[in-house]
Amino acid sequence: MKYIIIISMIITNTLYSYNSKEINSFYNNYYSSNYRIKSIENNNSQTYKNIYALIKSKGIEDEKEKYNYLKEIINQNEDYIKSDDTDYLISVSELLNYIVYYCKLPEKISFGSKSKEIYKKILEIDNSNFFALLGTAIGYMHAPAIAGGSNKKAFEYFNKALNNAEERYQKYLSYVWLSQYYFKIKDNENYNKYIDMSKRIYPNGKFLEEAVKRNNEYKKPL
Repeated sequence: MKYIIIISMIITNTLYSYNSKEINSFYNNYYSSNYRIKSIENNNSQTYKNIYALIKSKGIEDEKEKYNYLKEIINQNEDYIKSDDTDYLISVSELLNYIVYYCKLPEKISFGSKSKEIYKKILEIDNSNFFALLGTAIGYMHAPAIAGGSNKKAFEYFNKALNNAEERYQKYLSYVWLSQYYFKIKDNENYNKYIDMSKRIYPNGKFLEEAVKRNNEYKKPL
């Protein structure tokens, strides 16, 4: 069951930073349970629109409808690569990473390449950016070796992300993704270790539940 909690806040004309109290509060609430959505009224920045669209899309059951919705939002960000706003770039990359689960191979490759380009640009601006480090790790984990994939590099970047995780939800995401890394390399001891560590942060976290379900049903990492 999805819950929508609307809260009013004073909005400025600047884009919200992922380091801001508002965005971190948003994500801590979002990941702590069954994808509760906190909406900030009157926020018209494209960064926030992207974040909200990503979360809203998770409530769409039909995969074709979900794909079409995500594609429409992504198309609203045509000139994203010209931006130097790291928070905005992260919000675009999250849309790109999510849509790959619902599109065919040519688009998977295209969206994956665009996301990789975003992370490279962000890390040139801020080499300790949590989201870019985590996204780079996931890219290395999922890409085939012929396309630059590397479990060794994935592990390196997962740990860099964890070392730069300041918020609870960031640590949670690091632990969940490390569990997926260990699932991929068939290390059951560490797989279960990081599942337990994730549960200690958010006992009812939906994201971990989805990861474990995918592991059990499809025998694949998230």
